Amino acid sequence: MKKKLSPSRAAAYTAVMCALLIGGQYVFSFVAGVEIVTVLLICFSYVFGASRGAVCALAFSLLRCIIFPFSPSALILYVVYYPALAGIFGGLGHVKDGAFKSLPAYLAVSLVLLSICAVCACLYAFDVIKVSRVYKLTLQILLWVIFSLCLVGLIVFNVLYRIKGTEKLLKLIALTATAAVCTVMFTLLDDLITPLFYGYSRETALAYFYTSFTAMLPQTICTIVTVSTLFMPLTAVLNSPRV
Repeated sequence: MKKKLSPSRAAAYTAVMCALLIGGQYVFSFVAGVEIVTVLLICFSYVFGASRGAVCALAFSLLRCIIFPFSPSALILYVVYYPALAGIFGGLGHVKDGAFKSLPAYLAVSLVLLSICAVCACLYAFDVIKVSRVYKLTLQILLWVIFSLCLVGLIVFNVLYRIKGTEKLLKLIALTATAAVCTVMFTLLDDLITPLFYGYSRETALAYFYTSFTAMLPQTICTIVTVSTLFMPLTAVLNSPRV
């Protein structure tokens, strides 16, 4: 059930969350690979709905240009990605906890987690990410961290699936996996939009794609950690009668 608010309170909450998103991005912009926007926006969208989440995401995407250097490609990326992210988690907010214990949900989540593990293992084993030696060891470590987190998530998900009364934890793992995939899609979307907007050559676009891994991998780890640890307490606060 979505939280029902008067139009004035909905506008006020949306404005406050937008300010939190901008402030959170500014504070953590000084730490490479760390961001808080994803978990805040998906929690807000999950509780208050896709439409309010999309409005908040659009306002954030536009107003952040006042603080951060303006980039047309970045603006396009944000305007496309973040409202879509809000829509996805706003829609998931309508799904009952018990649905995450159904066979289709079990197969979907297991497949996503297994796919992430397989991709990380292949990227490490076949050394397809062409970056300088300075970044290579760092990227290998990050790949193994993501592989380990998703493997643990897959094992825990399969164990919990066979235990009664674990619907909320299953939901948390499913939402975390969804957020991780969305974070990867953010970088891939950037790898598409930026080269097209600036007219990069094939070689330059490929170099940009490889370089983007230095940002995507730590951001994916950050998403997995923040969503798995903060989603339930944040949504509980947003659902509180006092809010």
